[in-house]
Amino acid sequence: MHNPLRISPGGCHEAAVAMLLCDLDKKPKMFFIQRALHEQDPWSGQVAFPGGSRDPGDADTLYTAQRETMEEVGICLDDCSLLGQLDDQKSFIEINSKPIVINCYVFEVSGIVSPKNSDEVHCSFWIQLDHLTNPVNRMTHQMKRSNESRPAVKLEDGKVLWGLTYRFVNMLIHKIGLDSGADSDQGSA
Repeated sequence: MHNPLRISPGGCHEAAVAMLLCDLDKKPKMFFIQRALHEQDPWSGQVAFPGGSRDPGDADTLYTAQRETMEEVGICLDDCSLLGQLDDQKSFIEINSKPIVINCYVFEVSGIVSPKNSDEVHCSFWIQLDHLTNPVNRMTHQMKRSNESRPAVKLEDGKVLWGLTYRFVNMLIHKIGLDSGADSDQGSA
């Protein structure tokens, strides 16, 4: 993949997500979850990758991404190919007054894996990469907590990909040269 830009986790809350890809030699697909609706969750109902906070017992954030993927959707990544890591991102949402640094690990799974969604996940689904890169699916997303809008991608059933997950997707699209009008989003998460 590439040498990721790392953000020092000093003074920050650490988290990690797993970007799952399959069918790379045919019609590449990417796996997403839609988070369950919870009033206390700042990411409630958003489209995301499986992942979450690093526990004190986690050896590193790679382990965090693997553990969280197993907990949230029942997918074991032990035998999947780790393709690399994308540049670290910092969320604009804080936990206990500490910024969050998120590591994104990219895995190739051998095919479309059937998830077993936990109660943290409303639903999960696979999307073809060409849908994510198609300019027809680009839109602007009005943020609920402000009058700001952010670049986004419309998905099926009214779902919208935006924010931090959108930034990671665009990063991958740029890295592999599929960007046909994909823009960056530096202001949400």
